[in-house]
Amino acid sequence: MKALVLLKSRNIDPEEPIVAISREEGLRRLIETAQEFCPSLEIEKMSKEDLEILLDSLGYAVVLYHPENHHQERSALLDNSGILRKYGATDSEIEALDFV
Repeated sequence: MKALVLLKSRNIDPEEPIVAISREEGLRRLIETAQEFCPSLEIEKMSKEDLEILLDSLGYAVVLYHPENHHQERSALLDNSGILRKYGATDSEIEALDFV
């Protein structure tokens, strides 16, 4: 059976995305998490390129991690610790992001 046929037979919209998050929502979530774990981080000073890297990382993390305890956002931030340090986050703040 083809996927499209199965979806339509169950009245499931085949065009509806499975994972959808706007950049605004993603950045809001990253800012909220950074404020909790990395209060020294100056996100407002980040370059366009660095913000896009963080948002792309969050996109991958949404697929890999559950949303509880900011695991998705923490993963995205932790994966980019060099960027965080560049904008003021301390080593202890970055360590606090780790949830393993």
